[in-house]
Amino acid sequence: MFHISVISASIGALIVSIIVSIGLCPQGTVALDCGKNASHNAYFGHRTDFDTMLYMHHLKVDYKWLRVVTADVNYPSPTDIKGIIRYIEILDQFTDGNGGCAYITKGGMNERAVSFHIKSQRSYGLDFIIRIYGRIV
Repeated sequence: MFHISVISASIGALIVSIIVSIGLCPQGTVALDCGKNASHNAYFGHRTDFDTMLYMHHLKVDYKWLRVVTADVNYPSPTDIKGIIRYIEILDQFTDGNGGCAYITKGGMNERAVSFHIKSQRSYGLDFIIRIYGRIV
C-alpha cells in the first residue's frame, strides 16, 4: 500500500513539474516542431491595427546535396527600424513539405530584439519570408 501511494505521488509531482516548466518557459525557447504539415510557418504574438512593420526579410539559401543548411537571423541591425516586438511571422515558401524549421533562440515578444535559427531538411534549401511587427519607440 505504501509503495502505491509513493509511486502515485511521484507521478503526480512529475506531471505538475512538467506543466509548470512549460508554462514558465519564455515563448519560443521550446523547440518548434515542424510536424507533418506541408508548410512550416511559425507565428508568435498578436498583431493589432496599431502595429507597424519593423522588419521584413526574404531569406533564400541554396541547397547542399546530402547536407542540412542553416541560417541565423538577428533583429535589429543598425539600419533597421527599432521598436517593441508584438508579432512575428516566419513564412515557409516551400509548401510541399520540404521546407525548414524556424526557432526563436533569443529575445521575442515585448522585447526590442529577437534572433532566429532556421534549419532546412537534408538536401533542401531555405526559402522563408520573415516579418516582424511592433510599436516604434
